[in-house]
Amino acid sequence: LAQLQCRNLPRSCLDIARTGNQPLSINQYYLMYDGNTCNSALPRSFTAFCDFTSQPGYAWTLIESFSRDNSLDTNISVGFPYDRYANSDSPYNHWSYYRMNRSQMLSIYDQDRTLSGLPLWRATCNFQSLSLPFPSSPRDVVQSSFSSFDIWSLDDGCHTLDYVDLRGYTRRSGSYYIETGPGSHFRIHTESTGICGYSLTSSHYYDHYFGEYYTGYYHTGFSCVASGSSITNWWIGAKI
Repeated sequence: LAQLQCRNLPRSCLDIARTGNQPLSINQYYLMYDGNTCNSALPRSFTAFCDFTSQPGYAWTLIESFSRDNSLDTNISVGFPYDRYANSDSPYNHWSYYRMNRSQMLSIYDQDRTLSGLPLWRATCNFQSLSLPFPSSPRDVVQSSFSSFDIWSLDDGCHTLDYVDLRGYTRRSGSYYIETGPGSHFRIHTESTGICGYSLTSSHYYDHYFGEYYTGYYHTGFSCVASGSSITNWWIGAKI
């Protein structure tokens, strides 16, 4: 019975949105199954936060959320290819210290890829306190398709991302230097003198965005790091 439930019940927020059984005006926690465990003796369910309202027509599953003060924690400060997790089985209101385990993340990705053909990822700041829906050019957000950049990879270098806003400076299809090597969380690296053909004015030689916030290497005008309790949120989603 559990195996049948695992195969038939939702595996991502996109899955939930497409069933039509839930009102898409409510962002909340939902029960879903880890598709990678459906054929095991004990299929595993878990709870995840779903966002249906920030970008109408899209469904997003929260995979990680951490405060600036927790960004260097050993369960947070590594890339998504690594199986580190925090409160993965009890996510409720753990905005400052939460990360799904890798099997859960991959299950969501696989389901969104199967359903949509074009899975997306994004990072936001302080989602729990934002006014929704987002404006047409939301501030302090990165969003891209996995085909543009695969967050499961370890691939430092210049990469084109679909949408990036850093401190109100917005670019679409712009090139950014991404650091996500062994032992490093994904972060956009900017330099005041320019890198990847792009420069962003700062009092520091370089700054990090959307992860791994070392003291002296972030700009407090970026809302994910305005204070030690400011939050960075990571999501996987797709068009409904």
